[in-house]
Amino acid sequence: MSKHRSIAFKIFVLTSLVLVAFALLLYVTLYFILPSFYLQNKSADLNQGITRLLETFPQEDWTEAVKRLDDFSLRYNASLFVQDSSGKWVYPPYLTKGSSFPAQELETTTELEGVHSTTIIISDPENPGAHWPEAPKMISHTNLPLPGYSYTLSVRASLQPIDEAMRMLLRLLPYMALMILVIAVLGALVYTRLIARPLIGISQVAKRLAQLDFSERSRHDSRDEIGDISRSLNELSMNLQHAMQELTEANAQLKDDIQRKEEEEALRREFMDMISHELKTPITAVSGQLEAMLHNVGPYWDRDKYLAQSHHILKEMEKLVYEILDISRLENHRFQPSMAAVNVSALIREAAEQIQYVCELKGIGLEADLAPGLWVTGDKRLLSKAVSNVMSNAVYYTRSGEQIRIALHADAGHVRLSVLNTGAYIEPSEIPKLFKPFYRIEKSRSRTTGGSGLGLYIIKTILNIHQSEYSLSNTGEGVLFSVRWKNDN
Repeated sequence: MSKHRSIAFKIFVLTSLVLVAFALLLYVTLYFILPSFYLQNKSADLNQGITRLLETFPQEDWTEAVKRLDDFSLRYNASLFVQDSSGKWVYPPYLTKGSSFPAQELETTTELEGVHSTTIIISDPENPGAHWPEAPKMISHTNLPLPGYSYTLSVRASLQPIDEAMRMLLRLLPYMALMILVIAVLGALVYTRLIARPLIGISQVAKRLAQLDFSERSRHDSRDEIGDISRSLNELSMNLQHAMQELTEANAQLKDDIQRKEEEEALRREFMDMISHELKTPITAVSGQLEAMLHNVGPYWDRDKYLAQSHHILKEMEKLVYEILDISRLENHRFQPSMAAVNVSALIREAAEQIQYVCELKGIGLEADLAPGLWVTGDKRLLSKAVSNVMSNAVYYTRSGEQIRIALHADAGHVRLSVLNTGAYIEPSEIPKLFKPFYRIEKSRSRTTGGSGLGLYIIKTILNIHQSEYSLSNTGEGVLFSVRWKNDN
């Protein structure tokens, strides 16, 4: 902002002009009104003094009368003259017999309670026909009878002091103008500092606020309108900061929701692609075999053999379809598991017994160390499905001659299940990917080297529903899958 457009500069200039104008107005008022005011008050005071003098004038003691006249002259700065009936001056004593009032020119004449009062200008004694411009004005009262005497009193009061004062005012004008200017500038600076400084501070806070910077607060806390503006601005800043924070959080949440929706949509498309791929291959195989058998092509005349193969492929497809249906049901937001107390010791024992026969056929050792009477809260059917998948994976990926070790025991208020298949190893970078749907380390996706890739994904989904802790990791002996549930005992 330009310096000449700032509020501080405007206040300074305006205040300076107001102070200078006020001082000049006061000076002009004194110069033109003071003489008239002085004349009116001087005349009124003198009239009142003369009235009191005549009312209390000593009538039999001339010596006391002279003393009273001297006191009056000193008090009112006036000249008194007393004449007898023959025109002889009896007061003051220094007047000669032939003395008289100098020539006068009448300016104003007033009557106050019978007292004849005039304001005159004394003529130049060397040039009676011309006025004396520098001669002072006077108030004159003549022919006032003194009580008790055959004397008349004349009174003159000079207005010279006010004339001299006016001349001094004119001579002091340059110095007074300088003083007025200095005082006006200093006063304007103080006033500007008192008024403009808090406004400038509030303006700076408002600019920061306009840039959404809420770190600055207005510190002006006076009990006036500027203080009210300062406090209102601080309140606005806090409210706006709170609103912006809520808006930012809502925006972040919206971004997270959008990103999650996009990820879910991408997963859905990927899931559908994988389903299509998983179903396309076996359907093509079964269709080809059936068509070949219908036309007795080559070895397909042996229908019993290839019907058995087609039946096996369809059973695998049926299993895949059921797994897909399970996933769809688990991921439905309306799905509610049937939570109840589950004897997990008995559930693990049943799952271990189911794989014992397969382990014997493959030459895999099976060890089970299961603590009895351990209970957890969960959906028994879902937990059975998850445990069954864990056991099946262990059997599927354990070579002949290796072992599967199952352990179930209480662990600091939790129930811990661990399944170790010895001799196995998974690349650490592959472990997080195994919990994705249809992901397999073996890329050929042959059913002879692996399953559908949904087993661990179903396990993860079920355990997440139960808010369980689980992990898949490599150990010195093999691959270890572990789960922790809260113990309900």
